[in-house]
Amino acid sequence: MVLSMTERERQRAILRKLARLEDGVLFHPATIIPTGLARLDAALGTGGLPLGAIAEIFGASGSGKTTLALQMVRRAQSSGAGAAWIDADRTFDPAYAASLGVALDRLVVVMPESAEEAFEMAAKLAASQAVSLLIVDPAAALVPAVELDAAIGSSGPGLHGRVLASGLQKLAVAVARSGVALVFLNQTRSRMEGGGDADTSAGGPSLKLYAAVRIALEPAGTGAVRFRVLKNKAGPVYGRGELRWIPGAGFTETA
Repeated sequence: MVLSMTERERQRAILRKLARLEDGVLFHPATIIPTGLARLDAALGTGGLPLGAIAEIFGASGSGKTTLALQMVRRAQSSGAGAAWIDADRTFDPAYAASLGVALDRLVVVMPESAEEAFEMAAKLAASQAVSLLIVDPAAALVPAVELDAAIGSSGPGLHGRVLASGLQKLAVAVARSGVALVFLNQTRSRMEGGGDADTSAGGPSLKLYAAVRIALEPAGTGAVRFRVLKNKAGPVYGRGELRWIPGAGFTETA
């Protein structure tokens, strides 16, 4: 049977969409939110992080994760987009955020009591259409309610991982539908055997699976931080570079 041009084009469009369907989440690489840092945006290949997807930025303590996220919030606010911050370990510093140019009166900050509450807050914020950028800081502090209430060692093996896996699965769908960029900040996991693995973050494999983009940060000497794009469903992978870090002013935004 000979297909008409319209039918052919429709089939091609369906195939293109299916090619982008991975892990049950469909997102559009052309729709991004810039980080505001030219080198990082260039390394991502699309000019920023994909909207409608989850990203993970992880590294050791002091590698600049919070600073980078706050500068992303500032960049989003400067373009008129809304932003929210889920403060999982109650360490958000308003003074530091303001020093980096974040408009505190336009930033929604919430403090969940548990992992389940954090996922619920994130889903509601995403569905509100009031924000384009949502930061969760840090992923390692997302502790299940049962684990918080139970005695030490009585919550059962694997509970934390199962709660995160279930929450992320539902949240990935909500984020894809709403078009929000959801960024988890995370700590590098330290392993005793083999000297450790700098590319492994806390929280188990679930976040690594559901993240469309994973960016690792690590100190690179005085006043410098090295970034590596370890996963990127929206563009090229393995992009890397260095950012200058000026005390009190954050990362420079020039290439």
